[in-house]
Amino acid sequence: MDSGSAGTQTASMSSELHEVVAALPLAELQIVEHESAVAGFVGLAAAGPLDRAVRLESFDEFAATFGDPAQPLAGSHVAGGKLAHAVRGFFRNGGHICWVARAAGAPCSATAGGHLDAGRGLRLLAPLDEPTILAAPDAHGLAGGAQSAALVQRELVRICERVVGRIALVDPPAGLDPRAALDWRASSHIDSPSAAAYYPWVTLFDPATGAATEAPPCGHAAGLWARVDERTGPHQAPTAEVVLATDGPAAELSAAEQHQLNRAGVNCLRAWPGPELRAWGACTLSSDPELRYLHRQRIVGHLAASIAQGTRWAAEEPNDARLHERLRTVIAAFLNRAWRDGALQGDAPAQAYFVRCDEELNDEHARASGDVVVEVGLSVRRGGDFRVLRIAHHDLPA
Repeated sequence: MDSGSAGTQTASMSSELHEVVAALPLAELQIVEHESAVAGFVGLAAAGPLDRAVRLESFDEFAATFGDPAQPLAGSHVAGGKLAHAVRGFFRNGGHICWVARAAGAPCSATAGGHLDAGRGLRLLAPLDEPTILAAPDAHGLAGGAQSAALVQRELVRICERVVGRIALVDPPAGLDPRAALDWRASSHIDSPSAAAYYPWVTLFDPATGAATEAPPCGHAAGLWARVDERTGPHQAPTAEVVLATDGPAAELSAAEQHQLNRAGVNCLRAWPGPELRAWGACTLSSDPELRYLHRQRIVGHLAASIAQGTRWAAEEPNDARLHERLRTVIAAFLNRAWRDGALQGDAPAQAYFVRCDEELNDEHARASGDVVVEVGLSVRRGGDFRVLRIAHHDLPA
């Protein structure tokens, strides 16, 4: 779509916004922001269901659902398992909601099938609307070693690529020095704006063994994103932020090593400046410079999900000019608020976003299929540089 014509459409619509809004039912006007940092974890636990994903709002809920009643001191932790550490790190760093799918098996003997087979593991998380971050903290603890981990992580990325703005947190293996981490990055062959990685692992106390252990950083990173989102919004790059609930990094990094890893797309955990562990970098694992920045990917997904959920009522309305006007008005009002909050770039609304819903988009084919189609343009890089998305609602027959 031509950005000039899109800007003109948005500007002319804005001048009549209040008159049109006053005529609409209140329930249809307000698009509520979608929760932007809901994590989905798949991994190994002591107990709990294998046939469904469970929604959790605290680590206590995780322990009650997935803990072993016969081992109350260890709680939900399993010797060699990383799922409980990831979930705890998520909540301790600011996460509010996560979904957990337990995979079958125990550390070192569990196969990739427990994560990937139909009706299990990742397949339980994939169809959920709520998770915006997916991780498999036990990927490197499966039988089959690096090959099994690669299978799980590639599928994790593929699942995330099907949903705009959903990000897969893929962990490098444990015990890597900075040079080996760069080698892993090259050999992973992951090139996607729907994936991100952090290095190194973190050290912490393991209740299952009563000793120190190392854990992948995916859960801590997801919680950190949630904390930044709550404070500022998903348009803020989650970098230079303190990582909580660890005893430090499993490997030390110099400034030069951090720079090399950041350039390769790997975000770093480094105790600098000062003793606090901080996350440095906010990159995806994409080689495309336009898709490299994590917060740009996440804000697009956040706004698209909010619009999609907040306009579901449109599927039950006649697909006519009145509906198109309502959708344009409601979505423009939401995006205008997002622009004023700093989520979109541009000196004026016409440079920050556009909304299109008309007869051309909703042609005879769309109406015959029961689809209501909206096109939105979002400027997340610079004003007038729109990333264009189409959102469709389908009216299912009674």
